[in-house]
Amino acid sequence: MHVGQYRVRYRDVYSAGIVLNSRFLDMCDEAFTEFFRLLGLAPQDLYSVPYNGALAHMDATFHASAAIDDVLDFDVRCDQIGNSSVVLTYSITRSGKPVFTGTARYVNVDNTGVPIPVPDAIRSVLTTP
Repeated sequence: MHVGQYRVRYRDVYSAGIVLNSRFLDMCDEAFTEFFRLLGLAPQDLYSVPYNGALAHMDATFHASAAIDDVLDFDVRCDQIGNSSVVLTYSITRSGKPVFTGTARYVNVDNTGVPIPVPDAIRSVLTTP
């Protein structure tokens, strides 16, 4: 699902004008919010479900660099829903060409950090075609 665009800013780059690798993870965090918003769950709705998807693991592939003023497109898809986890894949492209791909596993946890089942409300929006 296409979740939006992002124009690379000065704060995203180092002295050579290239995006810092860690900023791609920040971009994924923003894409996570927009993905669920497009599914009808704004941040406050996720909190009230309750859903607290803590990032447990992330695989990152850097296909190409991005530079200041580039416009990047974000796409997100759900690859798997487990008992307490959700796996999302983030694709960041520039003019249709891959720049970054990240696959993240989020574990739903309670207030003490103990894994708990993914709520039915989350499961439902992620499995509806």
